[in-house]
Amino acid sequence: MAATNLSSYMAVKRRLLDMFRSETFPGNKLPPEDQLAKRLGISLVTLREALMMLTLEGYLTKRHGVGNFIHPSALDPTNRVDQGFSFADTFRRNGRTPGMKMLFLGIEPASPALAERLQVQPESLLQRYETIYTADDHPGVFTISRLSLDLVKRPFRPEEQNWYIHECIWDHCGKKLAHSLNDYQAVAADEKVAALFELPKGTPLLYCEQLFYDVQDVPVLLNVHYFHPQHYGMRVLQNWNIGAQS
Repeated sequence: MAATNLSSYMAVKRRLLDMFRSETFPGNKLPPEDQLAKRLGISLVTLREALMMLTLEGYLTKRHGVGNFIHPSALDPTNRVDQGFSFADTFRRNGRTPGMKMLFLGIEPASPALAERLQVQPESLLQRYETIYTADDHPGVFTISRLSLDLVKRPFRPEEQNWYIHECIWDHCGKKLAHSLNDYQAVAADEKVAALFELPKGTPLLYCEQLFYDVQDVPVLLNVHYFHPQHYGMRVLQNWNIGAQS
């Protein structure tokens, strides 16, 4: 596991979001922060960090000297890809049972295009693995992952279920991921993807290239995702309240 407080932050965030969804607050205003921290059994500092992140993510507005206000419209989890860190999170929020299976695990030489993106030498060896993510046993996302074989300290195994990529890369490579750049486009399903998704060849699909960087801003992992049009949707909340003054 990575040496990070991400897991504890996510736990506090989930508790707060569960509270927001299950309770009604007059005027959508939260109780005072000291009361809320005591109720949750956490420090005021931890609570304020979590509230700050939830504000940046668009769930709350903080009005200085007044309090914190919930946005119920932002709490609808349906297809919110910005709420979690794995496809399992999205499937569960939609009331579906997630599953995953590694379909392929092997080594391949880096093509010139892949070498440029991953900043390795052409023809150097890459670890490649392919994974299908399911919702209620229906194919939802097909992913092809590639990284330099030189980074792999503990071998990947087909039976492993690595839902959280930051934990997976730390566990196998000892690398801390800092961010990813995600490029989306529409593509036509090729023969392989069409067969996996049980769709006609040429069906329009949403496709994403996701390049992960470590804390030194060095590219570590390149994922390409194909999304089933019936089993994986996308909704992103865009927060327009950044820097707003009350």
